[in-house]
Amino acid sequence: KTCVRHSHRRGLAHGKLFTCPCNSLQAPLLQPAMPKPTITQHMSYIQDKMNPIMEAMVTAVLLQCPEDPAEFMVKWLLEQNRYDRGEFGRDAGKEELAKLRKEVEHLKEQKAKLAEALADTK
Repeated sequence: KTCVRHSHRRGLAHGKLFTCPCNSLQAPLLQPAMPKPTITQHMSYIQDKMNPIMEAMVTAVLLQCPEDPAEFMVKWLLEQNRYDRGEFGRDAGKEELAKLRKEVEHLKEQKAKLAEALADTK
């Protein structure tokens, strides 16, 4: 929603809705779902969960010195079986794969027709 007087937008700040200073747009405050982690919990999470992954990945990057480190890191993470890969780790399924292959073929045909039409205009 937008403030009627000033066209300010409302949004979230620190888990709470904020309003325009003119108060023309009233909104209830949202309570955070969970308490914020402490600095000790953050440090523990980094030490226990992130450091092992980051150290192994940085080592792999330094050994390879790829031209595009970001692309290398994404591929490296996806190749690791010991880490949760989220949606990238799920099996696509035969039906979805067949549908995608059909779509690729259709797009290739469209590309060829467009290239031919472009060549005809020259």
